[in-house]
Formats: sequence, structure tokens, C-alpha cells
Amino acid sequence: MAITDTLTDLLKSNQPRETVLGLYFTEAEKDVWEEISPDLLSFSFSDSETNEADSLSITLKDETGKWAKRWNPDPGERVRAYIKQKVNGKISGTLNCGKFFVDTMKVQGAPRIFEMGAVSVPLNKPIRKRIKSKAWEKTTLKKIASAIADEAKIKLLWDSESDPEYDRVDQKKESDLKMISRLCDEAGLSLKVTDDKLVIFDQHSYENKKPIKTITLGESPVLNYSFETCQSDLYKSVTVSYRSPKKKKKGKAGGYTFDLKTGRKVTKKKTRNPAVFTYTATDPAADENGQEYYLKSRCTSIDEAKRKATAMLRKLNRRGVTGDLSVIGDVDLVAGAVVAVKGFGIFDGNFIIGNAKHDYGSNGYITSIQLRRVQKGY
Repeated sequence: MAITDTLTDLLKSNQPRETVLGLYFTEAEKDVWEEISPDLLSFSFSDSETNEADSLSITLKDETGKWAKRWNPDPGERVRAYIKQKVNGKISGTLNCGKFFVDTMKVQGAPRIFEMGAVSVPLNKPIRKRIKSKAWEKTTLKKIASAIADEAKIKLLWDSESDPEYDRVDQKKESDLKMISRLCDEAGLSLKVTDDKLVIFDQHSYENKKPIKTITLGESPVLNYSFETCQSDLYKSVTVSYRSPKKKKKGKAGGYTFDLKTGRKVTKKKTRNPAVFTYTATDPAADENGQEYYLKSRCTSIDEAKRKATAMLRKLNRRGVTGDLSVIGDVDLVAGAVVAVKGFGIFDGNFIIGNAKHDYGSNGYITSIQLRRVQKGY
């Protein structure tokens, strides 16, 4: 059966489908959907897995200029959005897009239109913009994240069994959000700010979850798709080299022994520096002759070196197999969820959703997802 035939059958199903949006403004959460729906050209919600703010955009036709004159949300005003799907008049699923803060407004013509954009990161809080320098000592990543969330007056949602420990972390002229993003990246954790929450979760454990559903070519309502593999940028291993201050000895540097009085080398032959340690993380499925990556980093233990090496290897190989899929609107498809794909040949298998975009407009409700193959073994 052709894909177009399958979609026609779905759209002509005996179960009528309906999409309803909910848009609530201000602290009082006034629903403006009924007011704006006659002029709605498009609604778009972008949901990212990590290191990007979720975003919301609304485009309205403005033939008389009423929206440019009347509707003027204050910058930073709160917006809450929902997408609800109905079958036979009954709600079959709801996607809580979360809380957003008005960031941009735009008018243009012809034809005259009004656009509003909002982001999930609070605009009036210092977590994103205030630059700091600070030393964090004898602490853990969760404690740092908790302190940052408390200062920003948002909640911390921590979903990771591991909690990296640090003797010292230096925050040098960077915002709290940039610093915590850097630490999460080094630890192999995902971070996002959404719905007044600082969310941190373990990428590896999420990738190993069971698929929420299977998308089958020729059966599922797939509108378009593309998959690709890129082998040239893949790495077999990552080796982290670090120096232990506790193992450093006076009169030794770079593998040589020096006379402390004269500063001259005592040994001519370079020996292994006892203060330098390495850890290598390897992809068990990689080609034996694959690329090797070397990284010098500050570490205070072999556990920290292992964590950094594994996280870097996962990061380098993250884009090895990727895909893009568009389907008839589906509120279940969100960033961080795992889906199985079937009927795509060598690309069949489990993928994690890196970004999910939900668009509603003249073409109906469409969900577009960016995928990457789940990584196994490390």
C-alpha cells in the first residue's frame, strides 16, 4: 500500500480527529484561544532535549492592524500553552508545552501579519545573563545545580543516579546557566530550562529506555522522512590525560628530574611522570582502526577522568546516524523520548528525539522530529 493511500485512509477515518490549542496569558492565566483563533495563521512549539531553550511562536493575520494596536504583551509576560487532541469529541491526548516568557513581537506586510515569540528561560532572572566568577569547593553537581535553581527561584528536577563530585570548580566570568551547562556536558548529562524548572537528566539512561512507540513506514502517518549516516567523523576512543597534584613531587616536571638549586636537569632521559594519569573510553562497536581522540583536562580522580572521557566519546559520536521525520500531529512525540523506526532498511532501530516541533496552521497539525541513533555499550 502506498504511503499516500495510507494517509488518505487515516484522514478519512470514521474517527474524526480535532486539535484544540490552549493559550493562557498573565499570572491569572486568561485563555485567549477563542479570541485569536479566527486570525491564527500558525502556532509552533519547539521542544529541545538539551542546551537549547524551548520556544513558542504565534502568527496572526492583521488586516486591520487590530493586533498591532490592541495586543501588546509586556516583554517577559508569561504564556502557558497546551495542545489537545480529540477523537469523536473526547480528549485522546494532551501535550503541556509548558510556561514561556514573551521575548519578541513583530509586524510586517503585505499582507499584514503580527508575530509573537516566547522562550522557556525566564528573561527577568540572572541565571542566563549575569556574569559571575566564583569557586565551588568540595561539592557535587547536584548541589551546584540546586544552589543555582534556588537563586533563580525555579525548581530543580534531577533525574540521574550519578552525581559527580568535585574538589573544586571554577566559574570564570560566565553565567550560572552557561557554567552548569558546561559541567553537565562534561558529565554526559542533558540540561534544559522549561516550565520554571531546571531539568537535568542522564542521557545514557534515557537512551536505554523502551520506545514509547514504533513508527512504521507504510503504516504510521508518515508525511516525509530522511535518514543519513556519517562514518568519517566517528571515533573509536577518547583518552583523557590529567595531572594529579597529590602525586606531584618536588624537583620533577615533564618526566625529568631537576636540581632545585640550579634548576638544571639531573636526568637526561625522560621518564614517565608519576603525577600524570590517563583513562581511555572505547566504543565496543567501533572499527579497530577508527580515529582516536586525546583530551587534556583537569581531573581530581580516575572516576572524573572516566566520566569526561565517556561523555566526550558519546558527544563526538552522537551524529553518527541521524534522521528527520514528519508525521500527522502526535502529542506523544517529545524531546528525550525514544522511538523505534521500522521499514527504513538499515536505519531500523531505536532513536532518541533530539528536537520535536509541533506546528498547527492551514495544513493542520504536524509534528516534526529530529532523531539520533541511541548509543549502546558506553
